[in-house]
Amino acid sequence: MGSDPIKILIVDDDEGVLIELERLLESEGYSTATAWSGREALALSDRSRFDLLLIDEYMGDFDSDTLLAALQASQPTAFRLLMHNDTRSKPGLKRKHAAVCKWEHAELKAGIRRYFAA
Repeated sequence: MGSDPIKILIVDDDEGVLIELERLLESEGYSTATAWSGREALALSDRSRFDLLLIDEYMGDFDSDTLLAALQASQPTAFRLLMHNDTRSKPGLKRKHAAVCKWEHAELKAGIRRYFAA
């Protein structure tokens, strides 16, 4: 019997983004769960174990640093990847966390594959 698929929690307050990323990642063989808010993400995190937390940089109910810290407490072994809206890197912009553009699907998939290949 094969190993379990990698489980990814996708957190974004945009329904279109959630649906698009869920379809994209499931077509790559990942198992996904989606959350529309930080509160929903925390509730899911309390009930399930995830290998990757894919979190929108701008959530309405939590700032990303607070949400990442709370999720890290319940998912200490999960890789955390922040999603931003920029399609181009801005000179001088420094993020505290690993980040990918949620609109650049090739970049997003490559970022996930790099982490799990290590």
